[in-house]
Amino acid sequence: MNKSIGTMVMATSLLFGACSGDGKTCDRATQQKGNTENVIGRSDIKVKDGRMTPEVLWAMGRIGGMNVSPDGQKVVYTVAYYSVPENRSNREVFVMNADGTDNKQITKTSYSENEAVWIKGGKKIAFLCNESGSSQLWEMNPDGSDRRQLSEYEGDIEGFAFSPDEKKVLFISQVKTVKSTADKYPDLDKATGIIVTDLMYKHWDEWVTTAPHPFVADFDGKAISNPVDIMEGEPFESPMKPFGGIEQLAWNTTSDKIAYTSRKKTGKEYALSTNSDIYVYDLNTKK
Repeated sequence: MNKSIGTMVMATSLLFGACSGDGKTCDRATQQKGNTENVIGRSDIKVKDGRMTPEVLWAMGRIGGMNVSPDGQKVVYTVAYYSVPENRSNREVFVMNADGTDNKQITKTSYSENEAVWIKGGKKIAFLCNESGSSQLWEMNPDGSDRRQLSEYEGDIEGFAFSPDEKKVLFISQVKTVKSTADKYPDLDKATGIIVTDLMYKHWDEWVTTAPHPFVADFDGKAISNPVDIMEGEPFESPMKPFGGIEQLAWNTTSDKIAYTSRKKTGKEYALSTNSDIYVYDLNTKK
């Protein structure tokens, strides 16, 4: 998911990603759907006089989440590249052997591919992509071919985890928790002012109008269906803002329970507390 340069200053690991030298993998990827023109890719890093300048830092790729194949032989990971003039980033997917050899870039599009993981016994790679206009769940072959969209959820999917039996998918999406000015005053639908009556009203650079909730959906191997908000009606968030992700949620080994992290407080109590708890949702009892 593209983020502005300003909000990404907090990025920590500044690592390099590379495409295979033979060019075959990248050529295959350019045949994927979508415009490959003006794709933000690997930069030519130039360090002058031994000085680590901001320009050098932004020229480096940022390694994303890594996932090992079921047989332990392959690693899939993502690298984000940045353009200062365009004030945005683009994330691509790479696959390499577990010993670091045969490192190949398997996507090259103007869309960001995120959170790549192995599924179906290592035969496919699942990932998030905004190719369809919103961030949805996709799959592709380990060489980047045969891209297929698995979800058509009405909102953006911000993270996901397949159940151990791969019959369910746990995913994160935002739900509206705060009424906007237009909601309160329908006759002022063009108003841009923000009405603040309580804490916590802002997280870093964003106004708090939504909360991330965990959803669980069925997966038949071809598409996800029947999504259910396991915190429906609750004004709380899971994972927790501003930086929490799918790592704050987990499946049990029998695919019928979900553990999630949440700070179930609101208003001033929420704003003054950093204490979170772990909750368990049972898919059988719906509690």
